[in-house]
Amino acid sequence: MTNVNIELFERTSPVKRIETVRNLTQVELAGISEETILRIVKETGRRIEGSRDYEFYVNPDRRKGNNWNSEVEGIWLHKGKLYAMAYIQLDHTDCEKAIPSNDFFKEGEYRGTIIREDHYGNPQTYYYVYDEKDKAEVIRSICLEYIHTKYKSKLNR
Repeated sequence: MTNVNIELFERTSPVKRIETVRNLTQVELAGISEETILRIVKETGRRIEGSRDYEFYVNPDRRKGNNWNSEVEGIWLHKGKLYAMAYIQLDHTDCEKAIPSNDFFKEGEYRGTIIREDHYGNPQTYYYVYDEKDKAEVIRSICLEYIHTKYKSKLNR
């Protein structure tokens, strides 16, 4: 079993890194630490002007979600805390929600809720669920986006 937290940043070719990330199992992807995600965001994320915050967006072609009603657009570092930015499709509208990464990536299923008013003003609860497999695919897409962003010039040769 490879330690992705170390291997992702080793001196190997970008093509080999992409191949390594694509071949990772669900257990190996779940073993990626918050420090690794933080390093990815700081190295390749876009810094928000006038602050210490970063935004790291995943290319729409590489985004993963729960194959039902939401997908993770990227990771934000805001005031020292990491957030997964989820795009959620509801019945008549869509929304985005910042989910603390500690809650989203912890072991087990993540069940999120959104309360919106319907056209009569009554509150309606909407759900979106990510199981372990969905969260592993989100982490894989983040790692692949990191490699494609950081080594763009070497991959386009």
